[in-house]
Amino acid sequence: MTKSVYEIWLSWQNGKEKFQLPVLPSSIEINSPSKNESIDLAGFGEITILQDPAAKTFQFSSFFPAKWSPLCEVRPTKLSMPWNYIKRLEAWRESKLPIRFIVTGTPINFAVSIDDLSYKEGEKDIGDLDYTIALKEYTFVTSRKINTKKKTNANGGNKKRPDTKPIPKSYKVRKGDTLTGIAKTIYKNSAEWKTIWEANKQMLIKRDKRNVKHPGRYIYPGQVLTIPQKPQKTTGTGVTAVNLRKVQTGTVSVAPRK
Repeated sequence: MTKSVYEIWLSWQNGKEKFQLPVLPSSIEINSPSKNESIDLAGFGEITILQDPAAKTFQFSSFFPAKWSPLCEVRPTKLSMPWNYIKRLEAWRESKLPIRFIVTGTPINFAVSIDDLSYKEGEKDIGDLDYTIALKEYTFVTSRKINTKKKTNANGGNKKRPDTKPIPKSYKVRKGDTLTGIAKTIYKNSAEWKTIWEANKQMLIKRDKRNVKHPGRYIYPGQVLTIPQKPQKTTGTGVTAVNLRKVQTGTVSVAPRK
């Protein structure tokens, strides 16, 4: 008997498991529906709103033979027992992954889901399993990757929110504190320890004379330090009065007053 020019294959996990249908179905019912909508507008009548087509569906019936016969499209050595085909289809469906449906010699090559599978004891020969299977076109959906990297400014540094936390008026010394550490916490700059020292040196020297030779080294838990506002940086040019003139670039020129 001459074999058909068609072969029907079902596979799972990119061909990790696959099999050819041993007996071709007499027909394959293909449904390609649309999701168009119709509405009635006064003065215009029925209007159709065109939508993207819905997923295709495929349905066919055949049987898994218990014994090889001339109806089979596979060699006797490739024929499996009927229940093995059913168990494999059910395992693929339970995996919640799509399978591949291919009909050679046609454009049919789709990722599909197994929407329905029914079977029963064969009506012709004992041991055969008649089955009907319904497949539905599957669309792969990928999640969009979100860039979580921090944006950088023109100078290549990370953009940071301005520190709006107010500077406290005082600070109570705790065990392990140092002036540089306190300055780092309050001013975000450990070099500003001198600002705290200048505001509290009399009290600190009175508490421990060693602070005369080693300014600010000796502080004790419980001491309350006065915390001044962070001083404005100056150019230190030694000029007592200057004239400020704005230019187009937004910078400021400084010139001694005559």
